[in-house]
Amino acid sequence: MFDRNIVTCAQGALRGKPDGEVTAFLGVPFAAPPIGENRWRAPQPAAKWYGVRSAEYPRAAPMQAYGMMGQEPQGELSEDCLYLHIWTSGGSDAEPQPVFVWFYGGSYQMGRADDPRIHGAELARRGIVVVTVNYRVNVFGFLCHPDMRDESPYGTGGNFGTLDQIASLQWIQDNIAAFGGDPSRVTIAGQSAGSNSVNTLMVSPLSRTLFHRAINQSGDVFQPERDIHFEQSCQMGVKLCEYFGCASLDELRRVPAEKFVGKQLDVMGMELHYACTPVIDGVVIPYAQGNMLLRNDCMQIPILLGANQDEGSGGGPGYIQRVTERLGISQEPYEGKEMLLARDYWYSRHYAWARIRTEAYNLPTWFYVFSRADGDLGAQHGAEIPYIFRTLDRIEPSIFYTPHYTAEDYAFADQISGYWENFIKTGNPNGPGLPYWPMKNESQGHMELDLVCQMTEGDYIHPNDAAICPAAYRWMKRRADGLSDQ
Repeated sequence: MFDRNIVTCAQGALRGKPDGEVTAFLGVPFAAPPIGENRWRAPQPAAKWYGVRSAEYPRAAPMQAYGMMGQEPQGELSEDCLYLHIWTSGGSDAEPQPVFVWFYGGSYQMGRADDPRIHGAELARRGIVVVTVNYRVNVFGFLCHPDMRDESPYGTGGNFGTLDQIASLQWIQDNIAAFGGDPSRVTIAGQSAGSNSVNTLMVSPLSRTLFHRAINQSGDVFQPERDIHFEQSCQMGVKLCEYFGCASLDELRRVPAEKFVGKQLDVMGMELHYACTPVIDGVVIPYAQGNMLLRNDCMQIPILLGANQDEGSGGGPGYIQRVTERLGISQEPYEGKEMLLARDYWYSRHYAWARIRTEAYNLPTWFYVFSRADGDLGAQHGAEIPYIFRTLDRIEPSIFYTPHYTAEDYAFADQISGYWENFIKTGNPNGPGLPYWPMKNESQGHMELDLVCQMTEGDYIHPNDAAICPAAYRWMKRRADGLSDQ
């Protein structure tokens, strides 16, 4: 363990919070506060400090809207949010441990590194250094504006939340050894937009040396609707200035943060009907992320990849026609059933990518479907997270959801978390006491993660998959072969 729970990183000494054989270092700054003149700029280096700084409590989460459906924020929100949390059972005399870095989901509009579902103590007790990272979201993380061209070292702008993620990975490379971590064994992971972020980090030239394995949970970048260019998004930055009566980005920086998002408030979404997300800027994201992955213009690393059985969200007016025409399938099974199509289309993209990675490039890929149903909600979006982190006992009832975990669920958590633990440690999910999980190119099935974990004989999990999965594969294979860009 650490002497007096103190670790010295590049910026100074930190005092952590002991939890049995684990020490938590919470609210560790990995970059300077993105406030004032640093709003809408790439993250700057964290300042040094003197003496011992407390890292015993979380710091603020990113600014984000709340209260839209009655919910309140879990804790403080602030623009000053670039902090990460570390859980470790290592020490100066211990063998360096593999590192697991988690990026939260939330449609790039919300999320926080101290979400109780992703508390890292249980994985840390099993010999993994766990890091959860705050990054800027919504208008603060992904706004684009023409004035950014002259300010950015890259000559474009936007993607500040992605640059935050990259800065955190660089900080980890420079400092994690002091916490008992092995910087040569870093696995990044995320769910939903966090998984999309993993996709982006795999393709970005700025992050390709900063990690070594990836876990993609229920999120992908293969929809052409995500291929938004910096210049296109700049139009919304100009409209935002007009909304606040500002003539420049500098003037917009002086607008108080709570004027953009807060309780019952999201100016971009509610007033301008636009959600700020990562953009193709030619540098951080060179071209369409989905095409970069499909054409293997990305990191060739082991991936654990999958989706949940009952998830997906629709795409608004014209969604059914747009998707069925894109894939060349009949609309009839989905007439009036947008959510049904969203579910099947969601799964089929994950299925197709797993096939293309293995068949075209022979890249190590383990493909799963999480099927543990929770009543009428089924295996919903995000349901797997507390099983991975072994945090079932930390989930509290809310106005949206009341968990119904049983003793069987806790036993299941041991299995699914065991797969993740093995992958983080070795690059392969298999290990003693777990049903064998072959790589995708060894099997036409997938690992079904349920109370009984087992390999399936085939990949189709819903009746319509027999039509939509082959169609999605053909569509994405054409893009992989350079025959189509969308």
